[in-house]
Amino acid sequence: MKQFPNAGRFLAVLGLLPVLLLTVAAKDSHSGSDIRRRGRSVNADLPVTPATKDRSYRFRDIQGSRATVLIFVGTNCPIARRYRPEVLALRQQYARRGVSVALVYPNAGENRRDIVDFAGEALKSVPALSDPKQTLADAVGATMTPEAAVLDATGTVRYCGRIDDWFTDLGKPRTNGATSRDLRSALNAVLSGKAVARPTVAAVGCLIERTDRTSVATGPTYAEHIAPILNKNCVSCHRSGEIGPMPLAKYGDAVKYAANIAAVTSEKRMPPWKPIAGHGEFADERRLSDAEVALIKLWADAGAPEGDRRKTPPTPTFPEGWRLGKPDLILRMPTAWKVDANSPDTYRCFVLPTGLTEDKEVVGIEYRAGNKGVVHHILSYIDTAGVGRDRDAKEDGPGYTSFGGPGFMPFGELGGWAPGNLPRFLPNGIGRKLPAGSDVVMQVHYHASGKPEEDVTEVGLYFAKKPVTRPFRIIPVAVRKLEIPAGEANHTVTQTYPVPVDAVIHQVTPHMHLLGRKIEMTATLPDGRTLPLIRIDDWDFKWQDSYYFKEPVRLPKGSKVTLTASFDNSTGNPRNPNTPPQRVTWGEATTDEMCIGFLGFTAVDENDPLVQLYDRLLQRRGERNPEGDRRLREAARELLGQKPATP
Repeated sequence: MKQFPNAGRFLAVLGLLPVLLLTVAAKDSHSGSDIRRRGRSVNADLPVTPATKDRSYRFRDIQGSRATVLIFVGTNCPIARRYRPEVLALRQQYARRGVSVALVYPNAGENRRDIVDFAGEALKSVPALSDPKQTLADAVGATMTPEAAVLDATGTVRYCGRIDDWFTDLGKPRTNGATSRDLRSALNAVLSGKAVARPTVAAVGCLIERTDRTSVATGPTYAEHIAPILNKNCVSCHRSGEIGPMPLAKYGDAVKYAANIAAVTSEKRMPPWKPIAGHGEFADERRLSDAEVALIKLWADAGAPEGDRRKTPPTPTFPEGWRLGKPDLILRMPTAWKVDANSPDTYRCFVLPTGLTEDKEVVGIEYRAGNKGVVHHILSYIDTAGVGRDRDAKEDGPGYTSFGGPGFMPFGELGGWAPGNLPRFLPNGIGRKLPAGSDVVMQVHYHASGKPEEDVTEVGLYFAKKPVTRPFRIIPVAVRKLEIPAGEANHTVTQTYPVPVDAVIHQVTPHMHLLGRKIEMTATLPDGRTLPLIRIDDWDFKWQDSYYFKEPVRLPKGSKVTLTASFDNSTGNPRNPNTPPQRVTWGEATTDEMCIGFLGFTAVDENDPLVQLYDRLLQRRGERNPEGDRRLREAARELLGQKPATP
């Protein structure tokens, strides 16, 4: 609270928050506004403003002879961007049926350059209207972007709501696409002279930023209270050239998105941080305190005042180029990967030969996503057997597609990147082994932006300049015997592994696929004490990360690590890749599942026989013969103190 000296006074107002929230809910609820507006007509003489042309319009100028579709979009709303191909398809498919489709930009502060960029070449021919005072939005009852309204030939509002059910929530699209095309259903009903079955369906997206804010004299201001929060937690991603869909580095930017900032922070959607507080203490946590969330909400509700701009803290500066300095080795995708405007999420693995003639110890890794508009996250693996090259050769284009990992057991890993991650060097004396002649297999998760894109991503590796005395290794805690029944909404599995050596845990990386709901890892020490390592209650495959502990966790030999996870294999899980649900087992494919918790550790005693056995186990990962595989399995069982497998 020291950072916000007036927070106590503002938090005293929190008793009003229920009233404020009810007010917002009533304002945004379709059950209120749309029902009142249903049956009303938009006046044909209503003045409308072209978004990219200097001329006067009347609403009749964009009306269709039989129906008019208004699609409200925000230039920086990521969900609105994903619907650009659907807007074009609607216009093309219904044009000959007397239907006019127009884009409406209702947010205050959006400029012509942003609108032109949003439309691109594909939507250049679609009529575009600027609605900064929300005249059209209020006339039809729209409160979100993207949101659609269908008007009949008389201008009467017959439908207002979502385009379809592709997105069930912010950042949560259905794996197999939309199952209910509400806009098309409403439009077809109007064209057939029938009643619309569902005249209002709540939209998922970004709130329309209103112009009717009333700024109050007292309360939190941007300069004193909000800028420090945004600078610390948001600006690293939400600035020009970064992955955040809207810039937030200046007041002029932040004020345009005040309502949306308040909404996503109140719901703990942003900053994107999955681990639950109190279950592991991690470096670089992206988490707002309750006081900070309350300040943002009060600021937005008060009209987002700037305050005394002289008190605004300096805008953060970020290093240009490589954050860790010039890498010793830069590995780059061989050619650009093309992402179509409406392509499904893709997990593409690119084989990057290191060309090393001697073993190296990697002490730093830095990823540079070539196009952050389509790169969601990156993971890399070390291949000493050329398996990735074989798979690459069997598929057209650069790389090969693999969902859950590289598609083989790698020699090791080189971490990864997700939005907000900052590169760091390992502590002195610790390194990851990168063998001579090995390849790096870099898996990139791509998601479409709504227009054609290209990407060339690269990774910089930093080698040890001093002797490495403690190799960085990985303990995988896995539930291999997965069998998730079809229709089961809460299937729970657990696995306990003994820690075979005295270990210092530096990093934890949970991993599941699309059916995952929750995952938790705890350690039980030999004296019976329990240490929470990590817990995620809202698992999302698209936001997986590697988490480094603020202080390394010492686990003595004889400790036990327990992994517990639950899966949702029901029809109620929008991410379920199977329709209808099917029995799911362990595997690499999208329709398969995994349950692993990787622990990055260093050994206390490098001379421990089990540590040396571990290194032999890694070496055998490069053997490509049945005998090598058998030895690998037996070595793994020996490492974990298990009985030999029955022949």
